[in-house]
Amino acid sequence: MNDFSVGYNERLFHKGLRSRWHLARFFWLERTIKSFGINPVSVVELGCYDGKTIKFINPTPQRYVGYDANWEGGLDITRKAWKNPNYEFCICDQPEQISTEELFDMAICMETLEHIPPIMVDPYIEKLSKIATYLIVTVPVEKGPVFLFKHLGKILSGYQHENYTLREFFYASLGIMNKVERNQHKGFDYNEIIKIISKYFDVVKTEPHPFSFLPNCFGIGVGIVAKKRK
Repeated sequence: MNDFSVGYNERLFHKGLRSRWHLARFFWLERTIKSFGINPVSVVELGCYDGKTIKFINPTPQRYVGYDANWEGGLDITRKAWKNPNYEFCICDQPEQISTEELFDMAICMETLEHIPPIMVDPYIEKLSKIATYLIVTVPVEKGPVFLFKHLGKILSGYQHENYTLREFFYASLGIMNKVERNQHKGFDYNEIIKIISKYFDVVKTEPHPFSFLPNCFGIGVGIVAKKRK
C-alpha cells in the first residue's frame, strides 16, 4: 500500500517507471506550448499544487495565478518556492473562487479534473473560458486496455488502488464507463471532459502521452489543447 506519510512529489516523481509516466505530461505540455507558438506572458492554473508546471513554460510567464485545494500542503510548498511578486497562489475548492477580473494568455489544468466532483467540472471550465485565450488540459486514461494494465500493475506492485467490483472492472476494461461508479480516478472518462471543454472552447487537438502517435485510448494520459471561441 502507499505510505501517505511520504509527500506527493516523492510518491509520484521520485524514481522508476511511475516517475517517468507522471513526468510525461509535463514534457508534453512543454512540447505543446512550443509547437503552437503560444508564448504565454500570463498564465492561470487550476490544480497548481507546488507550481511545478511553471518550470515547463518557456519563457517563464511574467504573471501567474495558481488555484489549488491545498491537498497535502501544496500551496504552502509553492509559496516558499516562488517569491515572484507577480505570482499568486490561491486556495480554491469551488468554481466561484476563480476571479474573472483578469485575463490570461493561457489556462492550464494538469491531472486535476478527475479529482473534482463531476457536477463542478462544467462550471470550472466555463470560468476558465471567460479568462483565458488557450486552455491546455491533461487527464488520465482510466478505461480500456490501459486501465487494465494500470490497475493490475497497482495491485501487483502494492500501490493503493480504487475498489472495483468484478462487474465494474469488466466494464472499465471494455470502456463502458456508465456502468462504473465515479470516485476520482475510478470511472473517469476523458471523453466526457473533451465534450465539456468543447462547449466553451474550440478543441484544437487531443493526443495521448507519452506516445503521441498512438490513439488516445492507448495513452497513459490524454492532452487537450483548446482555444477561446470567437
